[in-house]
Amino acid sequence: MEWQRRMITISDILSPNQIDLDPQFANQEELVHYVASLLKPNPNVKDWQAFYDGLKATGSSIFDENGIRLCIPHIRTNSIKMMVMGVGRSEIEPESAAPNKTPTVQYTFVIGVPNAMASDYLRIIGALARIFKDKATEAQLRATKRPEEFLAILTHKEMVL
Repeated sequence: MEWQRRMITISDILSPNQIDLDPQFANQEELVHYVASLLKPNPNVKDWQAFYDGLKATGSSIFDENGIRLCIPHIRTNSIKMMVMGVGRSEIEPESAAPNKTPTVQYTFVIGVPNAMASDYLRIIGALARIFKDKATEAQLRATKRPEEFLAILTHKEMVL
């Protein structure tokens, strides 16, 4: 009999207390720090400072399209026991030189991955990319007011992919 490991899902690594739907920040670096700090109490984070220092050194992957920005700073590190994720959803006002533009909504997903879980990380990133390509789903995520609802939408959409 072949042993098969259960696939890790978004709901396994994200909880409502690791989601902020209206973080206030002065710049991208402060936002990433804030979202990463949501993971401090997570028992799967062995050494938060090492995690964050490594996260800063790796930079962020940013996908920007049609008024939606998806920012995914991540790190593979042994300072994490199991994969963890924190999320911030924020509005970025258009520059004053562009008065007719609507705000951009930025979703920041900070992810910590143990070195041995690269394939799980890639699957989660792929799922997020597919979820955010669907305009109706993004509109639901944009409109939700509670972290529990935000997580429920992500979880449902991941399962039907």
